[in-house]
Amino acid sequence: MKSVIRPLCLCVAAVAGFAQVPASLPLPPDAVVENRGFHLDLLPKAFTANPTIEMTVYSERTDYGRTLPEASPETPVYYVSHSDGFHPMGAVVGGEHPPMPEELAQILHRTLTDRGYLPASDQAHPPALMLNYFWGSHAALDPELALMFRELHEQNILERALLVGGRAYARELRQDMEFGRALLGGSLKRDYLRYQATHDLYYVVVSAYDFKSVASGERKLAWRTTLTVNAQGVSMQETLSPLIFSGGYYFGRDSGEPVAIRRDVQRTSVKLGPMRIIENDVKLPKAPEKTK
Repeated sequence: MKSVIRPLCLCVAAVAGFAQVPASLPLPPDAVVENRGFHLDLLPKAFTANPTIEMTVYSERTDYGRTLPEASPETPVYYVSHSDGFHPMGAVVGGEHPPMPEELAQILHRTLTDRGYLPASDQAHPPALMLNYFWGSHAALDPELALMFRELHEQNILERALLVGGRAYARELRQDMEFGRALLGGSLKRDYLRYQATHDLYYVVVSAYDFKSVASGERKLAWRTTLTVNAQGVSMQETLSPLIFSGGYYFGRDSGEPVAIRRDVQRTSVKLGPMRIIENDVKLPKAPEKTK
């Protein structure tokens, strides 16, 4: 039994090394819709050379953010960034290794560059945004603790639901729990999201604020993107890089609903396989042009 529980608070304001990181955002135009049904891999991921990782992306702009021009490589938006570091949440789990901040920052900034967000470096390009980001893990309670502390167990799930799909999805899951509806059973995507919210995960949160408002102490939010990956049988070292690259298309954009993604990862080289979006009749995002 996990004997210690971390304080359950979610601040919505996981790396020994990432080898051979792709040079551009890997959103292939041949990405396919996954229609095979919700399933668990028969062979534990810890024993596979090319595990399939389950990811979600939820991105939302504020009313203010929607008034701002969208970033692109042709019309870049300049920013300064601040890292709030590693934030483990939920139940305490042994053997976690917090990622190296410098390496995570490099991956994030490279992905932002592909989206059209560039670091402000001189007076000719002053910052329009301040990007604040943090990452971590959120672990589920042991079954024994979940039975003894029902409210704590539900709060633990709802915190992960907030990371997986924002406030709307957290409300939906709360209603399901209050009315005793089964946590699994329904559409493929519905099952996928609920499995994500009820199991251990790693996450990254990136929030963009108007730079001038931050300088004056107001912190006016423009957009926020939350990225999660199921932690079963995989480590932060091998999943955060694919997570950020796969979800980077949505930085500064509205995803509408949470986006559920499955992707194969080749261990040691972090080679990414085709991205499969778990949703019927999904409109796939256009793949950005590769930078030279």
